[in-house]
Amino acid sequence: EQVTGTQQLGTHLDALSHLQSGDRGYNGWTVAELAGTAGVMRLGVETVPQIVTRGWLVDVPAVRGVERLGRGDVIGVEDMAGVEPTPGDAVLFHTGWGARWDDAEGYLDGEPGPGCAVAHWLAERGVALTGCDTWSFGPVPPEDPARPFEVPQILNVRHGVLIVENLDLSALAADGVREFCLILTHPK
Repeated sequence: EQVTGTQQLGTHLDALSHLQSGDRGYNGWTVAELAGTAGVMRLGVETVPQIVTRGWLVDVPAVRGVERLGRGDVIGVEDMAGVEPTPGDAVLFHTGWGARWDDAEGYLDGEPGPGCAVAHWLAERGVALTGCDTWSFGPVPPEDPARPFEVPQILNVRHGVLIVENLDLSALAADGVREFCLILTHPK
């Protein structure tokens, strides 16, 4: 007998085995090489070290002068003013979307998020980890309807950037925090 279920509930870390582009995952592994019937065989969360690094908060509603971003809103490089990550840093995005957590239907009916240009910008700077106050990473609906979830694929699959979802960043944003020490410990 076998019982399976998703652990993608609440705040969670996407390991490098989480996404694929076509039939390939990070580092060119095929889906068959990454996972079997009993679970992930390579690049699972057990391979991710505990993380202590400099974190950056991008408070996009504050930059744009709004309460929160809307469904499908794209965060662009122009929203990154003042954020200067170096290799190994983490960049987290506050969109205000987390205020909808008590409305599951509304929360899951799309989301704002960083666009493809921001994904490339983060990868070029060697960011090790990124995250958002949304259930995925990147706008839903996506910039290109023919390429859903392209933003996390750029980061996770092509560049090995870890992604954290469903973060509660509201207190950091309210306090005006922009740079901080991120300590991320997780069960392996």
